[in-house]
Parts: sequence; structure tokens; C-alpha cells
Amino acid sequence: MTSGLAILAFVAALVLAILIHELGHLLTAKSVGMKADRYFVGFGPTLWSTRRGETEYGVKALPLGGFVSIRGMSPLDERDAPLVDTVFSPTALREAAKRDATVVTTFSDGTPELTVGALDHLEEELAGRGTPSELREHILRRTRETAVDMETLDGLRWSLKEIVHTEVGGSERLGDLAWRLERGDEGRFYHDRPAWQRAVAIFTGPVTHLAIAFLLLFGLYSLLPLPTGEVTPEIAAVIEGTPAEEAQLRVGDRLLAVEDQESSDFSVLRDAIRARPGLPTTLTIERDGARSEVVLTPQAEEDPATGEVVGLAGFAPAPVEERLPPGAAGRRAAVGDELDPFGGVVPLLRASVQGLAAIFSPAGLSDLVSTAFGAQERDPEGVVSVIGIASIAGQTAGGGTAGLYTFVFLLAYLNVFLFIFNLVPLPPFDGGPLAVIGVEKVGNLARRLRGREQDFTVDPRAITAVALPVIGVLLLVVVTSIWLDISDPLRL
Repeated sequence: MTSGLAILAFVAALVLAILIHELGHLLTAKSVGMKADRYFVGFGPTLWSTRRGETEYGVKALPLGGFVSIRGMSPLDERDAPLVDTVFSPTALREAAKRDATVVTTFSDGTPELTVGALDHLEEELAGRGTPSELREHILRRTRETAVDMETLDGLRWSLKEIVHTEVGGSERLGDLAWRLERGDEGRFYHDRPAWQRAVAIFTGPVTHLAIAFLLLFGLYSLLPLPTGEVTPEIAAVIEGTPAEEAQLRVGDRLLAVEDQESSDFSVLRDAIRARPGLPTTLTIERDGARSEVVLTPQAEEDPATGEVVGLAGFAPAPVEERLPPGAAGRRAAVGDELDPFGGVVPLLRASVQGLAAIFSPAGLSDLVSTAFGAQERDPEGVVSVIGIASIAGQTAGGGTAGLYTFVFLLAYLNVFLFIFNLVPLPPFDGGPLAVIGVEKVGNLARRLRGREQDFTVDPRAITAVALPVIGVLLLVVVTSIWLDISDPLRL
């Protein structure tokens, strides 16, 4: 895979993660009866959309995120009335008559009778509330047939109610088709639902990132052969300018013996080499199925751990690689293990929290600005934007198993970070509504204990006053990190 394809694959995986995040909101909201009327990827102008049921699905021009529109989360949202009130109210019929070029008669109270415009309005409302096309046709046909015999507006309204009830049946749960037609948005707005249902609908979005991260890591550990921490006597790399290169050792050679010490355990052979610093040493190797001997003089180096002078040949052994069984893979993907203590979701969560705390501390913000606009060198372990992560993912292309490991691990780490980032307790993040639910629950609990009415709500103006400066700091970090990743990209 080329670097460009790796970057495209990384971006596509990130967009898919956002889709799953928003799908978590959508499915949970629908499962508790909330009305979710839009599910979009991206922001800005709409490129494509389609309607399935009462929800519009689509793609917008700027793929910088996504959203699900749940009715009632905005104070500007309007509540749909029952179908008969929306289509066959006096006001609705008069408005339909204004758009209708035909000559119409009126009921005794002056209300226009059923017109082509009113039928068009009925069809639009049926479609907007998710009525299947064949069922729409049945309702429209029966409405036309019965309307000719109606002499009053009340009769027309009663007729439509009966037709809907006959064709659709009674409501069996909040928000089903019968409910939407007969009762509109009654009980379906965000704030109509209990606090726990609102919290679950919001929290399900971020938590999908943890599920994605776990599945990525589980697949990585269970499907990809990875080092076990053990090594074989086979030579995996020869370092330039070392005795091993001078002795013309090659990748793929298998070390059989050092002097008269023969063993299949590399640690035994390594210790034999370390014991001969500066001394000519005979190595017995197997190359292409044939046994031969080479002589080299291990380079004398001081062991930093013990201070002892040891001999180094200058080659690296091949690691033992294997796929983990499902249980071990699941354990490492969740909490890490002895071989890879930082390879699980839980340690990545800790690292993300610590990283965010460091970035948004006064010292971290100062270092970021100094690096971007001053003379301070960039810290390779400092803040990285999504562009930088995608660039690093692109650099893994062509790296074989190690490159694939890095690519998947970066995706998992980014998803863990997105979980934490989305829980920032301020709008527009998911943590904002969760914080509001928590504050309102505590406030109303205190009011109940005092015997007062439980009607405490958070003032949106107070949220805005706190959110604006925080969002300003976030924008500073995002813009600055993007600038750094463009002007001074990190290299593996």
C-alpha cells in the first residue's frame, strides 16, 4: 500500500467511526421513542440525502464530523401535531386553497372543502411521518372517496381519523407509525423523556469509540502474528559497520554455535558472544540449508545496566511471532498484559486523559504557542492533529506487519481519544447535554428534599458564558496543531 492510499484508508476509517458514533445516538434515541429526523455526515451544503421512514439521511460537503438531529434539543424545534390537526384544520385548508388553482366550495362555516392542494399536503405529511408509499396511496384514495359525502369539517376530520386507524391500526409503542399519525410528537421530544433515557441516547455516541477501539485491538492481536517477547537464533537484521557485517553475516542465517557452545536457545549463544569482547570468535551458522563457519571479533562495549564490558556482534535475532488466542487477545485489548501493558483500551484511556491534562495546562498551552510561532523545537511526543495522525499512518505504508500494527493501533488510540474528547462537559460536545442532565438532576433532588417543586432547569445563557472561552481555547489548540502538522510534520 502506498502512503497516499494509507492516508485515504485512515481518513475513511475515521469517517466510518463518526458514522458509527452518530448511529449510536440515532438508534438509541429511536429505541426510546424520541424523534430523530436527520442523520448526516459532515457539515455545510447537502450533497446527497434520502428519506427512510421519518428520518432523512445524507452527506454534506465538509466531512468534519456528523450529527443527528433529535427533536426538542433545540428550543427552536416545533412539535408536529396529530395528522388530522395538521392537514384538516381550518387554517391548513385555507392555506391549501390559496395554493390550489381549482374552484372550490366551502363548508357552512366558510372553511374550504377538500381540495387538490389539501390532498397534496396530506400526502406530504404522510411521507414526512414515514408512511410507506403503498399505505399512503390507500389512505389518499379512501380520503378522496369519503370526502365527497362530508358536509362539515368535523365530518372530514372524523373520516380521516377512522381511515388512519383502519389502515394503520392502533399504536403499540411510543413513536411508531400509528402514534406519529394519530398523536404527532406528543411525548417524543428530547425533554419529554426521562433523564436516564436522555443520558443513554447521548452517551451511546461516544461509547461506540471505545467499542471500535477494542474491536480493532482484538482483531490486531488475534489475527496478526505479533512478537511474543521470545527470539529465535535466526538473524533478522545486520547493523552496518559492525563485526557481523564485516564477517558477511546475512539476514536469514541461523546461528547454531559460538565456539564450542552449541544450542538452539539464542540467549545461550548471545551470552557466549558477550563473554568474548575483543576476542576472535568462531560462529557456526546454517545458510540455505548448508552448515558453515565464520570468524568475527565481538566489539567491546560497556553494559549500561551492569557496567560490565561485554562483546557485541552487531546483529538482531528474529522474534517469535504468533497470534494470540481469543481470551488472551481480549485481555490485552481491554487492559493490556505483561508483554504489552499499554496495548489495551484502559491504559489508552489513562494516557489520553494525562495527555489532555498536559496539553491544556498553562505550561502545555505556552509550549504549543511557542513551538508554533516561536523558536522552540517541536516535541515529537507533543500534541498532534488529525492531519498529523493521518500523515503518520501514511508513513507506515510498506512497513509490513510492523506498519500494519502501527496503522491499526493509531486508529484504536484515536478512537479512545475521541471518546474522552466528546465527553468535554460543554456544548457542542456530547458531554455538554450530559452535564446539563447531571446538574438538573442534582438541583431537582435538592428541591425535592426541601419540599419544593422539581422544575429546576439550566439556563442556556449560563452554559454559553462558560462554553465560549473554553471553545476558544480548543480552537487555539486545533488550529495551532494543524499548523504545526503542515509546517513541521512529524516523521517516524
